[in-house]
Amino acid sequence: MIFEQRELLDETIVKIRSGRIKRRTFLERALTAGLSSAAALSLLEACGGTSNSTAGNGNTTMIVWQSQHDPSDNFKQYAENFNKQNNGIHVVYKNGPADTGQLLTIFTNMLRARSHAIDVLSMDIIWPPEFGANGWTVPISESQLPQSERQKFLPGPLQGCTYNGKLWAVPFTTEPGLLYYRKDLLPTPPNSWDELAAMAKSVSPAKIKLGYVWQGAQYEGLVCNFVEVLYGYGGSVLDPNDPKKVTINSPQAVQALTEMVSWLDTISPKAVTTYKEDDGRLIWQNGNAAFMRNWPNAYALGNDPKNSQIVGKFDVHAMPYGGSSSTGHSCIGGWQLGINAFSPSPDACWKFIQYLSSEQVQKDNVINTSHFSPLQSIPDDPEVQAKMPFVTKVKASLQNARSRPASPAYPDITDALQLHIHQALIKASKPADALAALQSSLEAIVAK
Repeated sequence: MIFEQRELLDETIVKIRSGRIKRRTFLERALTAGLSSAAALSLLEACGGTSNSTAGNGNTTMIVWQSQHDPSDNFKQYAENFNKQNNGIHVVYKNGPADTGQLLTIFTNMLRARSHAIDVLSMDIIWPPEFGANGWTVPISESQLPQSERQKFLPGPLQGCTYNGKLWAVPFTTEPGLLYYRKDLLPTPPNSWDELAAMAKSVSPAKIKLGYVWQGAQYEGLVCNFVEVLYGYGGSVLDPNDPKKVTINSPQAVQALTEMVSWLDTISPKAVTTYKEDDGRLIWQNGNAAFMRNWPNAYALGNDPKNSQIVGKFDVHAMPYGGSSSTGHSCIGGWQLGINAFSPSPDACWKFIQYLSSEQVQKDNVINTSHFSPLQSIPDDPEVQAKMPFVTKVKASLQNARSRPASPAYPDITDALQLHIHQALIKASKPADALAALQSSLEAIVAK
C-alpha cells in the first residue's frame, strides 16, 4: 500500500470510530484505498472491536496513536511492528503536524468533546499537568508501572509527567538544552556562568565575532533559556511541592535575570532578543560564535560538511551554574505518551505504550531518529555509543535536567514569563521590577 493510500485509510478509520462518517462512506473509502470488499468489512468490524484477528487470536481491539511530527516514518514502522505481533490489538498510526500548537489544538478540541477519536496521545512535556487536571488522560498506576520500573527512567522526564502526586504519561523521547563551545578556541568548557562570560570575552572579538548566542525572542524558547539560568542559580518559578505557590521573585531569580541582561552588548549581540533556535544555530555553524545554547539536534547539523564551517571544531557541555550553586540544570524537552481518558480500550493503549517504552524500541529510536531516550540504560549501550558518540556527554545533562513549571495553568504561565523576561532583556524594565511584576501576574494565574 502506498503512503497516500495508507494516509487515506488511517484517516477514514479515525473518522468512523469518532462517528464522523457513516458505514457506507467508510466502505467506499476503504475500497478507494485498495482494500478488497472482504477486508474492508473485516476492518469495519475491527473498528468496533468485534472482528476476529487475521491470526485467529480472537477479537481485535483497534486503537489510534497520534504522535508528534515524525518526518522519518520510524514511528509508523513501530506501529506496524507492534501489529505484526498479532496480539489482538491493531494500532492505527497518525503522524502529527509539524506545528506543535496545531497538535495541541487537535487534542484539546477532541478531549473537550469527550471524544476517543485518538486513544494514545503524544504530548509535549509541558502538557501532562494540564491534561491530568482536566481529567483528559488516565493516570498511570503503580500496578502498571511500579517503582522498580520507574527507576529505569531518568528523573527529569518522569518529573515532567507528574502532577499532584500522580503520573499522567510515560516519557517517550527526551532532550536537554546543551551548551556548545568551540574546542579549537577554548581548551576547556566553562562550569559557571561567570566562567562562560570571561571565556567569551577572551576570544571575542579578537578571535571570533561573537561570544555567546542563545534564544532570546519572546516565545517558548526564551522560557527554556531563562529557567536554565534560574535553576543554575538555585531559583524556581513555582514551589515544586506546591504549584499554587509562586517563588519567582527571589534573590536567586534577580541574580539570574541580571546575569542574562549583562550579556547583551557584551558577549551577546543585542539582536539575540529576536533569536530563535535556527537564528543562533546558523551563526554558530558559520563559525561566528564561541558559545551557543541549543538542543541536541544542532550537534549533527554542526557536523554536516555540506552546511557547516565548524565540523570537528566544537563539543557540548552541561549547562553552567551560578551564585552559590554548584550544579547546572538543562531545561528538558521531549514527548510523552498518555492514554485518552475517554478511550474504551485503556488496557490496549497501555500495552502499546509498554511496547514503545521497551529498551529495543527506545534504542532503535535513538539510533534512527536522534531522539534521546528517557531510559537510563540507553546511553550506555555500546551500539548507541558507536553510532552517536556524544550521547555519553548528553547523559550528564539529562541526569540533572529539570522541566518547566508543572501546572495545569502553564499556557498562561508561559505567556507571563515570556512577556516580563523579555521586557527586562530589552531594558524596558529593570530585572527586579520585571520579576516583581511577574510574581503578581503568576499569583493571579495560579489562584484561578
